[in-house]
Formats: sequence, structure tokens, C-alpha cells
Amino acid sequence: MTDVPAELAGEPGAAQAPARRPAVTSIQSPFDEFVSRHGCSPRRGLFGLLVHDIGRRIIGGEFREGGPLPNEDELIQRFAASRTTVREVMKTLASKGLIEIKTKTGTRVRNRSHWHHTDPDVMVWNYETGPSQEFLDALVDLRRVLEPAAAARAAQRATDQEIATIARAYEAMCSTIGDPKAHSDADGAFHAAIFIASHNMILARLIDLIAIGIYGNAVLAPARVVSGQKRSLSYHEAVLTAIQVRDPIAAAAACDRLHGTWFPEAERVRRAQS
Repeated sequence: MTDVPAELAGEPGAAQAPARRPAVTSIQSPFDEFVSRHGCSPRRGLFGLLVHDIGRRIIGGEFREGGPLPNEDELIQRFAASRTTVREVMKTLASKGLIEIKTKTGTRVRNRSHWHHTDPDVMVWNYETGPSQEFLDALVDLRRVLEPAAAARAAQRATDQEIATIARAYEAMCSTIGDPKAHSDADGAFHAAIFIASHNMILARLIDLIAIGIYGNAVLAPARVVSGQKRSLSYHEAVLTAIQVRDPIAAAAACDRLHGTWFPEAERVRRAQS
């Protein structure tokens, strides 16, 4: 477990960490490597561990919506952290819409309607604590809104080099069947290349949200991954072909058909039970 960062140890006026092991939940997560590549907060140092630990506790419901967080002194004792570290952690969580800090009433968890659901950390914490059906439904809906539009624009605007990048990612998908991590990386690269080829700088940045869904589904459903990988190839190929012939209508339609076959694992189980 990580001790108080050295740069905070001699901080004037800062409460020094008690001489005991910090009570931070440093879990081994399948997302540990993923978050380092997709704009999430680092998972190193006491500050990073605390952000993810408390964030997961909020998303997972341990700290309920509308309820208070432990006060600053309690958090200092509980996590063996300096006052400065705790305050910076609270600011970070507040910036994600998870908490509200008020001088007189203390820090409270905000209603989930205020959470920044497109924040990569918030999305990952949903997967790490067990995504709700509401979250998965929203993610599926998001993909169905964004990706056909991105594919249509890629068909119109992509350079030959960008189309070649999409094709290489598809070839990587074909060659990594049976390897969940490598295949999800290739799948993510395929969709990322399409978003980049849309030549819309704002749309291109939204690929991180899609990538979390692709990776999260592979993590949640390892036993079903191979059949799903094989089933999806022809649908991805249709998207690629439409972009190659520069047909935006066909590209959007191919994306719609692809999403008709993609369900997060929890959604697949629900459909099977129905």
C-alpha cells in the first residue's frame, strides 16, 4: 500500500498522516491497464488510490445518494492521508459531479442525475462495481446514436491513409479471435479509427466512452467472447466496405445492423431470461 507522498510530508500546516497502514482498497482490476490509456485518473500514489477508492464506493452505493461523506478529519484518520491530499481528492470527485462540498453542511453525495456519466473514471467505476441495467441501456443507446453518424462522416471525409488504418484494425480483429484482450483492443482501434476519420475533433474525443463499453463487455463475458467475436466480424466488415466505397448512407446502416447484434453481457442475460 502507498504511503503519504513525499512532497506532502513536510507541508506547512498540513496534518501529518498517522503512523498506520492506509485503509485504501487497492483492488486488482482488469481495468488497471486500460485506464492508463484512456484519459482516466492515474492509479498510483495515495491521491490516485483515494480518488478511485472513494469513487467506487460512491458509484457502488456504499456512500448513498444525498447522504454525507465522512468529514475531513474522519477521512484523514480512515485513510492515513494528509489534509491536503484529502481536500484534493474531494475537489477531484466534485469535478466529476459525484459530491457537493459546502462549508456549513459538509460534503454530501449528489444525486446520480448530477454525476458526469461521460467521465471515463465514472464509466469505469460503474463496470468495476457491477453496472446497473440503466447504465448498460444508456451505453447501448449512446453507441447507436454516435457511431452511425461517425461512420457516415468517415465515408465522406476519410483520407486513403485513414481508411487503410480502419482496414488494418479489422484485420487485427480477424487475427485475434479467442484472445479477449487483444481482440477488444483491435475492436476499440477499429471504432477509434472511424471516429478520427470523421474529421470532427469533438466527436473523435468521444471514442473513449465507446472503448470502455467494448472492453467492459469482454471483461464481463469471457466465456461468451469467442462466439461474439466471430459473429461480429461480418458486421464490422460491412461498415469497413461502406467506408471504402465512400457511401455514407450504407456506412450508417451497417453500423445500425452491427449495434443490433451488440449487447452488454448483463443485457444478454436479461434477454435470455425473458
